[in-house]
Amino acid sequence: MLLSIFFQISWPKRLTKSEIVDQLHMYGENPNRALYRDIETLTGAQVEDLPEPDAEHLADWCVEQQRHKRLAITYERRTTTFGLAQSIFSIDINEDEARAFVALQEGFAPGTPYAVAVQHLLKRWEWLFTEKSHQLVRQKRKRHARPVLLPLSPVVDYNQHGDTILLLDQALEEGAYVSFAYTPLAQSWDATPLLHEHTEPYELEYRNGHWYYTAYIPDLNTFIDYRVDRIRPGSLHKEHDHFYPGGRQRPGVKIRYWLSPMLARHGSLSARLREQQVAFLGDDQGAIVEGYAKSLWWARRLLLGYGEQVKALAPEKFIQMMHETAQAMNQLYEEEK
Repeated sequence: MLLSIFFQISWPKRLTKSEIVDQLHMYGENPNRALYRDIETLTGAQVEDLPEPDAEHLADWCVEQQRHKRLAITYERRTTTFGLAQSIFSIDINEDEARAFVALQEGFAPGTPYAVAVQHLLKRWEWLFTEKSHQLVRQKRKRHARPVLLPLSPVVDYNQHGDTILLLDQALEEGAYVSFAYTPLAQSWDATPLLHEHTEPYELEYRNGHWYYTAYIPDLNTFIDYRVDRIRPGSLHKEHDHFYPGGRQRPGVKIRYWLSPMLARHGSLSARLREQQVAFLGDDQGAIVEGYAKSLWWARRLLLGYGEQVKALAPEKFIQMMHETAQAMNQLYEEEK
């Protein structure tokens, strides 16, 4: 029983005799002989007669093993390793679950958040599918209509920043301060990067096709958002000093803006601000939205997404920021005339 479970949970990794014996402390002084005996009991075949993992008629053999309620364990002579060719357990999925499975497979393409880990997890799930479930997945993948799209594709190539993302994730879990070299967006990548030391990780977020790392800077008593693709690969390292994770709250900035009647008529607005409140104006005059944004920079991005359907009302610094942005955009279009 233990050997069967060990094969199941180890997939897709193949196992050597020593790895099996080291994990299952039950084979005594002659482990090879005892292990081979157990494998013969589970498969109904001697080890020398087990098929290779790429054997021509492996699928047919697996069907026969299943029919006789035996395990389909393969033996690779070149590496002297063992592995399950099919799962001991199987699950059935319905059509909606098959659609969701394909959407996840296609959505988490290379470069998207945790793409490799997600695809590996999906592969392990798929291994458990019954043949009927496999057929459903193949059917949904061949659909003629446009597939469901998950907006996860990054704006830039984050492949070279994978280690940085994982280290930041670990630092958030452990409560470890981090230091790194950073090139601001306003500077060329060829410019000498700035060293940011002893930053306290607060948040790691994937938004609008970019990874953002938010840190609290003790010396400045403020929070700063960093674009992860601007952190120099290989420069980030965790420090020995630690803090208590989750013990700090980002205050944010309270903003207020007017929303046009066209958008206000829907009567239901997405809660894009913390503690968001909406006051609908009479006589179809729109609505006033109030709440806390992470920063004025994020607040500007929010309003720009609504185009001419919004107007900043408070605070004054936010109004000035939007005014300057509108002027700069107008100047760009004026220059084209």
